[in-house]
Amino acid sequence: MERRTRPRVPLDTPFFIRVRMKNGDQCPAMLVDCGRGGVQLAFSPAEDRVGSLLSQELVLLDMPKGLGADPDGCAGVVTWVSPQRCGVRFDELLALTDDELTAVAKKL
Repeated sequence: MERRTRPRVPLDTPFFIRVRMKNGDQCPAMLVDCGRGGVQLAFSPAEDRVGSLLSQELVLLDMPKGLGADPDGCAGVVTWVSPQRCGVRFDELLALTDDELTAVAKKL
């Protein structure tokens, strides 16, 4: 069942970021898709903590500048997990329209 209220835009090329967990640990991740309200992340198969991320608060660091993300990172909470992937709902919407988001995503 689809529960998103805003569209997500798939990224044509990989964009790597860092994820900081509430305990301060960091790990690399790849943006799979992005929306004003959240993102889907993919992790390396070697990253064994994906399953423990459900409901965890995260900060996404090194987000693409064109997304209008806070330079200090986008805060959010993990809403779902699957092997090597998770969905993150931002605490605040990105300051872009859906059309602007689509244009930015195609340039990444």
